Parts: sequence; C-alpha cells; structure tokens
Amino acid sequence: MKIRNTYKTSAIAFLFSVIWLISGLFKDDGLTKKVNDQIDTMSSVIVLSSSSIMKSKIIKASGYTEADKSVKVRAEISGRVIDTPFRQGDYVKKGDLLCQLYIAGREAYPKIQAPFDGFLEAVAAEKGDYLNAGSVCATLIDSDPMMLVGEIAEKEIDLVRVGVPAKAKLVSGSEIQGMVSFVGTSANKNTRRFRVEIKVDNKDRTIRDGLSAEIFIQGAEIPAHRISPSVLLLSESGELGVRTVNDQNEVQFQRITILEDSMEGVWVSGLPNKIKIITVGQEYVFQGQTVKILETVPPQA
Repeated sequence: MKIRNTYKTSAIAFLFSVIWLISGLFKDDGLTKKVNDQIDTMSSVIVLSSSSIMKSKIIKASGYTEADKSVKVRAEISGRVIDTPFRQGDYVKKGDLLCQLYIAGREAYPKIQAPFDGFLEAVAAEKGDYLNAGSVCATLIDSDPMMLVGEIAEKEIDLVRVGVPAKAKLVSGSEIQGMVSFVGTSANKNTRRFRVEIKVDNKDRTIRDGLSAEIFIQGAEIPAHRISPSVLLLSESGELGVRTVNDQNEVQFQRITILEDSMEGVWVSGLPNKIKIITVGQEYVFQGQTVKILETVPPQA
C-alpha cells in the first residue's frame, strides 16, 4: 500500500518540528537565566545609607526604695528599762540615748545609744520592760542617702557600670535621680538577675523607704542606628529586624535590638557600622533578590 505524498510531507514537517523543539530545550538555558535575572532586578526600593554612632542603652528594671541604713539597736546586757526619751518617728543624732537600763547592784546605768543619725522607725521597749541581752530597744533608719534597688537581667548586666546616671519614677508619680553605686557579681539563684543599687540624695527626707519604683539606668555606650519604626518587620521565625541591601544590591534581613524609642525615631543595635536600610518597598522584596535602589539622605542625629 502506497502512502500518499501529503502524508509524507506532514510526517516530515512534524519530525522537523519535534527536532526544533528538543534543540530549543537544550539551547535556551542562557536566555532563561537572563530573563530571570531581569525579572529579579525589576523591583525598585528606597534605601537609607546609615552610619552608626555611640549610644547608651537605657536599661529598665522594676525596683523599690531602701534606706541606706536600717538597724535594730539591741541591748548588750540584761536590765530593766527606766527611760526611753524619744518616741517613734523622732529624729535622733548619733550618741543620743534610746534606752536606759537599771541593773541591781550597779550605781551606773547602762545606756543604749543611737549608732548614727536617723529616724526612730519603732521603739520596742517601754519603761518597766525587762530587756535580755540581744533584745531590741529600737529600730533606727537613716534615709539619706536613699537607695534604689533593682534586679537586672543577665543579658544586660554587662552594660551597667558603677557611677553611671540613673533615674526612677516612684509609684507616687514623682521622679528621682541618682548614680549607680553597686553592681552585683552573683545572680539571684531564683530569678537569674543581678542586684543593682542607685544612691539618691534625700536630705529633705521626702523619699520614703520601701516604695515601688520603675528604674531607668544609662547603660554603656554601643554602636547604634536611628531608624523609623515603619521599617521594622518580623522574620518568618519571629525575629525583629530590618531589610537591607549589600554592595551587590541583594536584599538581606538583619536582626536588631531596640535600645530606645524616642519621638525622633527608634535607636537600634545589631547592625554593621555602615548599612543600607530599605525604607520603602521592603514588603515587596525577598531574601537574596537583586533590586534597583534609590538612596536618601539620613536624618541628623
């Protein structure tokens, strides 16, 4: 049976078409890559060229006020109380008589005296009471200076130094200022936090002992950038950061730590000293993408 010429022509044409398609699959790799590269670079973003400056991190902690000295004044020998010249709340000077004792067979009366200037927080003995050795005569508090006591997390304790400024807002709403006077070297075994003390002038004795306080400590200086809160975003794993571009204009994600939130912007750490931060278009680009950039002038610090 003879095959018609039209069928032969169609078969030959189909064969050549298949060969052309197959050859195209092996030859268009370069073209495909070029097209994909062009697609990748189609996105345009605005970047801020930012340089870091040294900035103190403000370290926050909950705490309380604590009198510099608080002592229970005790009897050194046993005897009956025959005089207590001061009352609870009185201010006494060092050496003032707090309790006078009578001991049978002695002509001189033992005296229990104030070891320092301060207020009598409590008078534990009255005339006629018998005090054994070690019994409390009175509780004496010296509230000048007043101490602010807080506990700092282990990840921030290295930023706290003796002598740096600090302030606190008391539960009453008043604000006080002082200097860090002590930084603990051993963590609380339960909280894994370190004790920090701040000395505050209290000559007028207006700051009371045991008040709750919100403490703010000026930490050590570290490199920081000031950025707009609008450029902050979360990575897929929930880490806070910003999108940046490298020298090849490739998009990257950089984790950051917030140091301070101010009216002028957010101060952050964790970035290189010089960085290009994407400020417009960060929502539409992805990790590793090559983009076109337009740089803006950074704000004055």
